[in-house]
Amino acid sequence: MLSKEKIRQQLIMSIENKKPVIGAAAGSGLSAKLAYEGGADLFLVLNAGRYRASGVSSLACLMPYANSNELVMGFGSQEILPRVKDKAVIFGACATDPTQSQEMLLDKIIKAGFHGVNNFPSAGVIDGIYREALEENGMGFQAEVELMKKAVKRGIFTIAFTFNEEQSVQMAEINVDVICVNLGWTIGGDISVSPQKSLKESTNMLNRIFDQALQVNPDIFMMVYGGPINDPEQASNIYRQTKAVGYIGGSSFERIPTEASIKETIQDFKNVYKLEEENESLRKELAKKKGFDEVVGRSRSMQEIYDVVNKVADKNINVLIHGKSGTGKELIVRAVHYNSPRYKESFVKLNCASIPKEILESELFGHEKGAFTGADRKRIGKFELANNGTLFLDEVGELDLDIQAKFLRVIQQQEFERVGGNQTIKVDVRIICATNMDLREAVQQGIFREDLYYRLNVVSIYIPPLRKRKEDIPSLVNYFLARINDKFNLDIKRLSAASLDAMLKYDWPGNVRELEHTLERASILCDGSMIGLYDLPESIQKIIQDSSNQYVTDRIENKNNQNISEVEKYTIEECLEQFSWNRTKAAQHLGITRRTLYNKMKKYHIEKT
Repeated sequence: MLSKEKIRQQLIMSIENKKPVIGAAAGSGLSAKLAYEGGADLFLVLNAGRYRASGVSSLACLMPYANSNELVMGFGSQEILPRVKDKAVIFGACATDPTQSQEMLLDKIIKAGFHGVNNFPSAGVIDGIYREALEENGMGFQAEVELMKKAVKRGIFTIAFTFNEEQSVQMAEINVDVICVNLGWTIGGDISVSPQKSLKESTNMLNRIFDQALQVNPDIFMMVYGGPINDPEQASNIYRQTKAVGYIGGSSFERIPTEASIKETIQDFKNVYKLEEENESLRKELAKKKGFDEVVGRSRSMQEIYDVVNKVADKNINVLIHGKSGTGKELIVRAVHYNSPRYKESFVKLNCASIPKEILESELFGHEKGAFTGADRKRIGKFELANNGTLFLDEVGELDLDIQAKFLRVIQQQEFERVGGNQTIKVDVRIICATNMDLREAVQQGIFREDLYYRLNVVSIYIPPLRKRKEDIPSLVNYFLARINDKFNLDIKRLSAASLDAMLKYDWPGNVRELEHTLERASILCDGSMIGLYDLPESIQKIIQDSSNQYVTDRIENKNNQNISEVEKYTIEECLEQFSWNRTKAAQHLGITRRTLYNKMKKYHIEKT
């Protein structure tokens, strides 16, 4: 049996996962089953649910018609409890049952296996002279308070329906677990009554009630029932504008005359509050894609880089990226930025090698009007522009020693003064630097400060040259061809075997940048939809070209086919490893059928080791 503490933990987990707590007033085993599949957290077994399923009028549903405790015990024990194993099932108890004492009723509820008690039917729906008569004879709301007080002492979970501030405070004082403010008639349906309060009026009332109850007991879960809420979006508005953590519904979930709709409706009520967060998450994923979609490569070295980026992106630490020119350092920097909590803020770039040393200080820190000849107005520097975001300094090894000293101060204290200014400016900037220089050697030569080097080099990411990761070339070729086709409105579909072989053998001193430019040139110059060997620059052609010897040419073609096979085999093996040898996912990722994947595995003797 679920304990009170376990139920509270389940509710807290739902709230922490940004999902509202949903209670379903189930009137049958089928409705309970569908509500369970829809994700309901609590199941309230109420006579109203049974009557509603039988077509009884709304007014009768709210009354202790016949012996409601006997009715609830019957269908709750036989239909609801057997179908809901790991969620709380709450007994809707009439506190003024003339056939048994409250203590006897609680004994039966606990013995039957129910996890909690709710005061329903409630005298709160009645007013006027009849209500006064009930209170005078001990059959009013005070009797419900007494029942719930006894249930709290017995250590079972309690959900208290209340209708105003006074009732909510009374229930808070006896430490019930949930206060559910009943807003009255549920709007909607062909024969429903008009709501007593608008959504705005209900929101104001809920805030007053919740504030008073939480002052008495801040550990209570505050929920809502009925009223003008008839769709998930309206419930979401209530969650945002009040301290409600969830909604309990009956007819709200069942108004469509098909019981199967209960599952879908409850899923909507359960998940709609998270839609805004999910939309925000999608926006963030798009930002991440903006950072990662241009970083191409399946080689082991690139996989290691992806892993480091994912680990450091959300840590507010400085990163130093180093590698030869053209390897794609800026792409890695952008991936770090767009995967960090700063992804919404500015990404500011400065190439230290392209700015004359005389004005580099002004570029970084800005200057005041009149700071030097030609400073006819105030200028905001890169550090200020990148406040709360990321500042990317490319070729940081080119910084002058004097600027390095001021740069070090900004890193340490996050403050600086503009050139010619006295005002200290505070900033919050993440600094990512890149260089193709060996900074450690620069430190030894005395042209780069050692203390600055260690400040920048908290985490180092090395991007190897393309010649060290040639297995990435086929992926890069596909990626660049797609971009080139889009840019120039071309339809280049592939490379010839000879041209791909030449590219695989070439050492690419200009790295990825050279590969892109080579493909762009070849795409424009080639005839048709295939790039051939003679469309490539002579420096690449001559690697395998020997037009005077057909024998050599044939050998080259054979060797080329071998290289393509090796690349294909490597790609398949790496993809299978990536998806833990799930052949379906691997085939989908490779863009081939499962049968084709099986045939290629057989061809290359690829087996799981």
